[in-house]
Amino acid sequence: MTALSRRRSAPAASSLAIHAIGEAAPLPDGAFVATVPGEDAPLLPLDLPPGLKGIARERVARRQLRDAGCAAGLDTRPARLGPGREAWARMLVCDGTRRVDWAARVAEAGRRCRAVLPDYLALPAAPDLWVIETGAAGMVRARIGVRDGFSAEPDLARALLEEAAGTAPPGAILRRGAPDAPLDDWLVTLDVPVCDGDDALAAEGIAPPVRFAHGELALDLARDPEAQRAAMRTGLRRIAAALVLALGGFGFWAASVQIETDRLRDLDRSYRANTEDMLRAGLVPSGPVLDIRAQAGAALARARAEAEAARTRSRPLDVLRAAGEVLAKHEPRVTRASFQPGLGLVIDLEIGDFAALDALVGDLAAAGTEARVARSVAREGRGVEAVLALAATRAEAGQ
Repeated sequence: MTALSRRRSAPAASSLAIHAIGEAAPLPDGAFVATVPGEDAPLLPLDLPPGLKGIARERVARRQLRDAGCAAGLDTRPARLGPGREAWARMLVCDGTRRVDWAARVAEAGRRCRAVLPDYLALPAAPDLWVIETGAAGMVRARIGVRDGFSAEPDLARALLEEAAGTAPPGAILRRGAPDAPLDDWLVTLDVPVCDGDDALAAEGIAPPVRFAHGELALDLARDPEAQRAAMRTGLRRIAAALVLALGGFGFWAASVQIETDRLRDLDRSYRANTEDMLRAGLVPSGPVLDIRAQAGAALARARAEAEAARTRSRPLDVLRAAGEVLAKHEPRVTRASFQPGLGLVIDLEIGDFAALDALVGDLAAAGTEARVARSVAREGRGVEAVLALAATRAEAGQ
């Protein structure tokens, strides 16, 4: 058995009188809690995502109730009971017309009536403890820990308790009210202490449960959450109207600033449009214009590079003319001359040996012609076959 932790002393709410609505007895003179039949206001379990909170959680819960076939006229409110109340997983549901009638029956008591609750929520509760009470009419009321509870006929009550035991068995049971042999015999099979009062709980080392200490009073069925929200909206509208009057002067000033801002924005758009037109005409003829400064700079850089490359390039005949005297001096046998993009003027030649080839390249460079040996190979009886790529040097090209 898991021993239940001892609770702190009971709050003042635990001493409130209980008045069952519908009984002939007059309303109590002091503070009290009114109860209604629990079967008319059940706690319905829901399957809600753990991270969903606030109004969004309520909307999803009400959608699940509609999908389950609940009528549109029901009054529904989240059952925030026990610790971690934002993670509630049940809603208290009742007929809206009945709720209004219950509220009317206790209206004359005013603030003496602290809340109208289903009768099972008037039972004391504690974590890991079941409190089961059988009424005179045979109805069974139960609190399953602090988050759940119900009122039902004995057969249905046992079915609900069996389902709860399969999910989370209790650490102990407090059995109150008239005996019910089938129910009591089944409770014994759970193999947990079944106590008939606070003294028996104390003998087991278990602190007694407490009434109205777990958020029950916040589920007051005499209170209309929608009416409270409407009143809050009305109050907010009044505050908003006062703010409008107080900020009227600021609004006029802000309007003038907005007009000037719009004018400057239109002027900026005009300047940008003109700049883009000029950019299209000279630098960026196609493609999107995303960054005028960067794209214009890049286009100018490309233009400069192309102009520089064009200035340093020379025509094949000019290169051949510049290299002609050096070639005639060394007397190589030129077998082919051609122009190849990327290489320039290409000459296939035969020369005596590699030393003569190196001397030819050196003399070409001295004469202002850049010569690059693209390929060279020695041939028996024919000296060296070589392929030279010729281009005029920058100084030569600029003449």
